[in-house]
Amino acid sequence: MARYTEIIAVDKPFADTWRAVHAALVAHNWNIVNVRDNTFFVRERMSFETMLWRNSCRFAIHVAGDGETRANIHLIGSTLGFGPIPKGRIRRIGEVVKGQILGMVARIEPDPPA
Repeated sequence: MARYTEIIAVDKPFADTWRAVHAALVAHNWNIVNVRDNTFFVRERMSFETMLWRNSCRFAIHVAGDGETRANIHLIGSTLGFGPIPKGRIRRIGEVVKGQILGMVARIEPDPPA
């Protein structure tokens, strides 16, 4: 099984980061299979490319708070198969997911001063 793991640190509060991750997954049409605690379990939607590979990529995306103003996003992905082709594919799809999430996190507006 080919795997992909990365931890992304963001300078946004936990609640805002969680909402941004959820919005990114919905906006980019990921199939959200389950949500437990602070973890999204997602799978690629069927497309021409996934039909060619026959094995969709799956990700667990865990959002963890790191103090009041920071959060960590743990991105853990896998797909069936071994060797350079599935490994390259899971890395490529992992980078796509990371870019989608970071794009949505960057849109978070800072809280106005009290």
